[in-house]
Amino acid sequence: MITLDALHKSFGANHVLRGVSLSVERGEVVCIIGPSGSGKSTLLRCINYLEQPEEGRITIDGQNAYRDVVNGKIKNYPMKQIAATREKIGMVFQQFNLFPHLTALQNIVEAPIRVKHVKKSVAEQQARSLLAQVGLAEKATQYPEELSGGQQQRVAIARALAMDPEVMLFDEATSALDPELVGEVLEIMRQLAEQGMTMVVVTHEMGFARQVADRVIFMDHGVIVEEGTPQQIFGSPREERTQNFLRLVHATE
Repeated sequence: MITLDALHKSFGANHVLRGVSLSVERGEVVCIIGPSGSGKSTLLRCINYLEQPEEGRITIDGQNAYRDVVNGKIKNYPMKQIAATREKIGMVFQQFNLFPHLTALQNIVEAPIRVKHVKKSVAEQQARSLLAQVGLAEKATQYPEELSGGQQQRVAIARALAMDPEVMLFDEATSALDPELVGEVLEIMRQLAEQGMTMVVVTHEMGFARQVADRVIFMDHGVIVEEGTPQQIFGSPREERTQNFLRLVHATE
């Protein structure tokens, strides 16, 4: 479903991604773990074109995404083609980024109506179904400030799902939540995984990665240090850097 080939991304002198290559199969759940500043979030943002790598190739659903290399030069695709690719990818951020002046229902219908030109009545019916899916059927008319952090994040997940994506990206989706609210968001993510959604999840929730991931990737300093099944990564990591990271994580849990 997703193939990344030798991605490089820098911000000034900071070389954040250093030749990262990765593939994600359709229906697979891949969790990316690692210390802050290791390039995890930047990797996600390159997948959905929020950031553009200086080098490397991204393939989505078997097709080159966003650009090609012609005679050694990068040539960006037309914005309409880029937008069509991005519609396949839903993303949930650390911050909920809901429109404060719109209700939960209105936040969810905004993109389908404006981007996909779905009829308002159809979009609202779908939105109510999605709110029910994330356990918020009764919150349709409430504004973000009237919702808890966990409820806002669940609305954000429903909003991403409203575009009917083929892939969902989660960038530390629980890191801004109070500890008692984390579980309700992780449960929705578990349900999506069980339904066969292709997911790439940057997370510090090691228990979630252990239970839900098909594959776990450990990143540090802009490279993939190690990848494998949850049993292999958490049970018998090969690389000393992975071992040290997990030892520190376990010590603080």
